[in-house]
Amino acid sequence: MNLFSLKLLLIPILVLSPLVLLLIEKLTKKKYITAKNISEDVIKADEIEALVLAVLSSWNQSKLYQNSQFYSKNLLKKQDKHIVHNDMYGKKESIFDIQIEGINNLHQFKNKITAEISLKAKYSLSFDENDSLMYLVTSRSMSRYNEMLKDLLPDKQTYQKDVQKWEFVIEENLFKVNKFSSNLK
Repeated sequence: MNLFSLKLLLIPILVLSPLVLLLIEKLTKKKYITAKNISEDVIKADEIEALVLAVLSSWNQSKLYQNSQFYSKNLLKKQDKHIVHNDMYGKKESIFDIQIEGINNLHQFKNKITAEISLKAKYSLSFDENDSLMYLVTSRSMSRYNEMLKDLLPDKQTYQKDVQKWEFVIEENLFKVNKFSSNLK
């Protein structure tokens, strides 16, 4: 195979590969569904909704132990680390006006249940006045920091929609949240 043939072969591959990647992303992206389509044989949609709201609302507090009835031990450790990290940088995250619009794709495994939650909420990120300089120095992205400084006040923020994957377990005879993925920014 000569060099010209190799170039002819590589050009279509290089041109088509971004399109293929875009198609794969579009096909695998979670869809925002505004219905509660789950079989309530295992758990009621209201129970899931109450747990999700309790966990997301507790993010606005600096101590999670008062809400440990909603958190598995695993999630409590992870959230504590997250809060300690945020405190080091004077960073405070708040999630408010949470509205769950859909619960779908419920799957039960041996000792856990997973579901996709479609929700909308307002998200706020703020910094303590004294610690924001430290964040500026340690931040990898100056543009991201400048964007954070321009964040609107919570009452003027718009709703963000998100599809999150949640995992629930039974621990201490209670149904608790074990992990979840949040894309709110």
